[in-house]
Amino acid sequence: MPARPRTRSAKTTLSLDAIVAATLALVDELGCEAVSMRRVSQAVQTGPASLYVYVPDRGALMALAHDLAVADVRLPTDADGDWRARLELLVDRAVTALAAHNDIATVGMSGALPGPHILRITEELLRLLRTGGVSDAACAWAADLIGQYIASSALEEGEKAEEAFAARLDTLYRSLPAGRYPTIHALAPLLTSGDGATRAAWKIRVLIDGLLAPPQSDAPQPEAPHGSTGLR
Repeated sequence: MPARPRTRSAKTTLSLDAIVAATLALVDELGCEAVSMRRVSQAVQTGPASLYVYVPDRGALMALAHDLAVADVRLPTDADGDWRARLELLVDRAVTALAAHNDIATVGMSGALPGPHILRITEELLRLLRTGGVSDAACAWAADLIGQYIASSALEEGEKAEEAFAARLDTLYRSLPAGRYPTIHALAPLLTSGDGATRAAWKIRVLIDGLLAPPQSDAPQPEAPHGSTGLR
């Protein structure tokens, strides 16, 4: 009787794309802090040393995973409205994409260089701001500000059950003694009012309104330095 062929689990074909996809899947499951080179190597069925053929270190790998998280973000088109409507929609899509992957947005706040997918979003964001009449100097800093907004909003959506958290926060605010926290006590019914979508829409409107306001004396100048935080 012929010997039966030995069966074994299919091994993942090792490639940069497979490694990055496995990294993002681990972020989804465990969160960024728990993702190590060892865990990634186990996920793609190789040794940790093999990963360094493709990436120089864990930071570079996490930056690639962060970039992959926004790969499917669709840029708005003329059919989506004027420049402002498209900007708000682009921001919302970026937040949604990052929020779908646990706390991957923290990578964008840790100085990681942007990848091609993030650069595509940033290019459109800057183009829309310029279309809306925002000065080039203000655009440069606005990209960071909006990037920080995107990252923080994604973490807010991704890390908690929003309604449950709001209920707990409301209970805390209402329990505070009015004598010690008079302003919080007075505003308690409003501090957690509105659903997440309504609050997010209000925040981005206020942010854009601020960019369109007349420039102040301390407005950023073209030569002013800026950091790399948030989405960028």
